[in-house]
Formats: sequence, structure tokens, C-alpha cells
Amino acid sequence: MTVEIELKFIATSEAVATLPEVISRLKAEGGEVQQLSNTYYDTAEGTLRRHRIGLRVRGCNDSWEMTLKSAGNTVGGVAHRAEHNIPLPSGKLDIALLPANVWPTDIDVPALQTQLQPLFTTDFKRQSWLVKFQQSQIEIAIDQGYITAGEASEAISELEMELKQGNAADILTLAQQLTSVKGLRLGSQSKAARGYGLLSDDTAIVVTPMEVLTVPERATVEQGLEASLEWAFAYWQRNEACWFDGASQAQSAVSHSLTAIRQILTLFGGIIPRKATAPLRERLTELEQQLEVAQDAAAVCYQPGYLQLKLALMAWVMNKGWRIFIDDKGKQKLAGSFKRFADIMLSRCKSELKEAFNKKLTNDGYNDQQSRLERQIINFYLLSGAYDKEQSLPYIEVWQKLFDAEGDRDTLRRNAMEQPLFWLNSSQHV
Repeated sequence: MTVEIELKFIATSEAVATLPEVISRLKAEGGEVQQLSNTYYDTAEGTLRRHRIGLRVRGCNDSWEMTLKSAGNTVGGVAHRAEHNIPLPSGKLDIALLPANVWPTDIDVPALQTQLQPLFTTDFKRQSWLVKFQQSQIEIAIDQGYITAGEASEAISELEMELKQGNAADILTLAQQLTSVKGLRLGSQSKAARGYGLLSDDTAIVVTPMEVLTVPERATVEQGLEASLEWAFAYWQRNEACWFDGASQAQSAVSHSLTAIRQILTLFGGIIPRKATAPLRERLTELEQQLEVAQDAAAVCYQPGYLQLKLALMAWVMNKGWRIFIDDKGKQKLAGSFKRFADIMLSRCKSELKEAFNKKLTNDGYNDQQSRLERQIINFYLLSGAYDKEQSLPYIEVWQKLFDAEGDRDTLRRNAMEQPLFWLNSSQHV
């Protein structure tokens, strides 16, 4: 087993034409082109997808390889997935060759072998290079071709960076050197996920709603910070994809994700000094101002500055860029309980909302409080994960209705203010 550490970009045709020359300046080795054919398998019921497992057979130059990839996780926006690669004598799938421990305990492997069927294919040309960068070896590949599922197909035009040896943070540093190429944006879906998307009967494109962040029960404040930024970044990525797909309100959702990132920096601002986040906040401001008017997704997202902001945020999380600004007292706070931190901050959120909405307001008064209300609703999503969603989500939804003005605002205000708290206040902690 190996752990695949990978960064993926969607590339325009103009970027694909420019990239080989830019990559060659990195003292890269290789540049060969291969034709790769891949068939992805699952059961009719989607057993593997339900377990977030990808299974394919790849053919190249009359050689064959079976690959199983787990769901993995994301660290600083860079995908980490367990990967098993097994040589095959032909293009026939044989899962009996995989280690027994790769399968979840509730999967009957012999039965699975009889139920698996080809679902979709990917066929593409790959031009790849190996770059020695700092202490790492990184493969850079350009993929061009198609994903096909039945009668449906979708183009592949991607740049991939995979860590072969060394430090994952080096991928992000090297990626910054490629941002001079206009026409690159971070991809949020694997080829397998896109193939499953082609199979789906649901063609509706809707903005992804915000969800409550959940963290491990004994997470520290620092772990909560990292999880919060990963959560906001994933929300940004999902809604950027919706924006390209033409979803209504997607640009607003992208703007909302930037507000969420800024709010996270504010939420932890009592521990992390402003100078630690100043470069990020400056770039956020530039993008937020750009999105104040209607924009074309491609005109914004394929700009080098847009990608540079994302990579800077990813590197800040992966490298824990706040640590060099933290004194011993701050380190102690970061090592404390995120649950306790969340309860304290939830109470402060309610106090701020009480200050804003403790009396009836005019329409202009409500409008003046929209930004404050948006920020506090984001805080509720960030801080409520330790509690039952049957308690937290209805509480949040009442405030959301006030934000969306779904009815008489004064009635909505009173309903929101009269709700019982679902979290522990400071006096209830032991």
C-alpha cells in the first residue's frame, strides 16, 4: 500500500499549451506521453461509492494494473488517499488479488466479485515529468481526454501534481511557481467522482448548503482551527464548481465562503495576532471586492491571483503558519479544549445578537445588521458540532429565516431571541 498525496487543477486549453514550457524551466525530467485507458467498477447499488472506495483497471502499452483507492482525507487542501496497485496479466478485474484488509468489514468480498460491473471509462493522454524540488520528488502530469458513461461524456483537461517522495508542503510551494500560467484552477473532484456524476439521473444544479462542522470529541483549539479552515475551504470549492455549472446564487455562495474564512480568522483572533493573518486578509479583501458585482466564473477563477490566494491559505494551514506568531500563553490556549472554546464563543455570539436585536428595528435597521447576522450564523455552524443536530440546526434555522427575511421581521426577531440555548454556558463547565 502507498499513500497518494495529490493536488489537482482544471486547465483551459490555453493553459495546457503553455504549461510544458513552464514545467521545463523547473529542470524537470521526462515529458513522455502515454495513452491511458481506465475502466471503473462498482455494483449496481453503488456499494463501493457508498464506502467512498474507487476501483479501476488501467491499461497502458499492453500492460494492466488494478488500483483501489480509499476515501482518504484532506490536509491543507491536499488529498491524501491510501492506494493499492496490483499488476494484472490482462484487463480482467480480479479483486481476489487485493489484500483482505482493504475491505470494510460489512462487505462480503466473494459476493462483491460477482456483483461488480464496469460503469464508466476514462481515456486520456498523459504527459508527465518528474521534478526534484527542495527535499522532494514531485510528478507533474497533464491529462487530456474524456470520461464516458453510456451516452454521456465529459472532457478531461487537468494538471496533477503527486508527491513521489518527500514533504507534502513542497507540492504547494512548487504549485505557486505554476500560478504564472493563466487558466488554472483547483479541481475539487477526482475523475472517478466525475464519472459517477455522469451516471446520475439528477441533473439539477444547486448551491451546496453550509453544514455544521464536527470535530473529534477531544479536539484541541488548534485542531478546531485547522478543521474550521478545511471546512470553509471545502465549502468554497463545492460552490465554485456549482458556479461553473451555472447554479443560481453560486457566486453569492462563493462570497459567503470568503466571509466564513474571514470569520474564522476573527473567531480565533484572541489567540492568533492580526499580523499572522494580514497577508491572507488582504487577499481576501481584494477578491471580496471583485465579487460585489456579478461576474463570469471563468473570468474570476482562472486568474492567477485567485489561485494564489487558495494556495496561500492551503499552505498556511498545512504549515501551521500561525505558530511562529504565538507566545507561550497562546500555545497553552491552542492546546486547550475546542469544546470549551466553542461554548464560550457561542455565548458571545448570543450576546452580540442580543445587543443587535433586543428591540424592534426599522427595515433599514435590519438591513444594517445583515453583515453581523451573517457572521454570527457562520459561527453557529462552526461551533455547534458537539451538540445534537436536532437541537442546533433548528436554532440556527430560526436565525437564518431572519437573515432571509422569510416573513415579518419583527416576529422572526422575537422567535429567534426567545429560543432556549442548546450549549453549556461557562458556569456549567467543570
